[in-house]
Amino acid sequence: MAEQEPIIWMRPEKSAHGPAPMYSRDRIAAVAIRIADSEGIDAVSMRRIAKELGTGAMTLYRYLPAKEDLYAVMIDQAIGFEPQEPTGDVRADLATLAHRHRQILRRHPWLAPLLASRPIMGPNLLRGTERDLALLGGRGTPIGETLDVFSLIRNWVNGAVQAELAAADRSGVDLLAWQQRMGPYLTTLLATGEFPYLGQMIEAAEFGDADRRFENGLAILLAGVETRLTTIDASPA
Repeated sequence: MAEQEPIIWMRPEKSAHGPAPMYSRDRIAAVAIRIADSEGIDAVSMRRIAKELGTGAMTLYRYLPAKEDLYAVMIDQAIGFEPQEPTGDVRADLATLAHRHRQILRRHPWLAPLLASRPIMGPNLLRGTERDLALLGGRGTPIGETLDVFSLIRNWVNGAVQAELAAADRSGVDLLAWQQRMGPYLTTLLATGEFPYLGQMIEAAEFGDADRRFENGLAILLAGVETRLTTIDASPA
């Protein structure tokens, strides 16, 4: 079996021989992220990045030989790292974590699907994971429970943001046309009296306010987490 090449972060960025590099992985990743943010991940290629940088694609392959290497550095740079010290208010700390995660995913719409399909463990992601674990680690929460809490929050935020982005894609003139087409159909169904709660939702029209829905959903989620952690704290060791 052929020996696998070390992951990108274990490979030296600069060769021990030859001229000084003109570019860097971070610079290449920054250009790739800019393209993905404006045009989508499918628009990202070494040829396109090279064009933006005014060089040839083969030059960039010296820094990132495979597309998976490019995706890895893109993901890690997009995630970034922002310090967060525990305040002692677990609910507030977890809310800060959730809001930060939402902001990152909204800033980079391509990130969540790409990250979900690749177990990237870059330096920023690892530093961020350590930071997040410390939010509950200091209070003695078992590590397994801590991981479940963070998985729950991140998965919920991922889903909420994906729904927001999908709704944004449906906005504009197409949304108006859809409402005009669906209006008579929904009116007929609601008139049967079989959908009283659906009728309340449509009348309130609150399902369209993404920020309000996010904050309310997060409050419900964190209330449950807080209750769970309190129960664990009260359990005999």
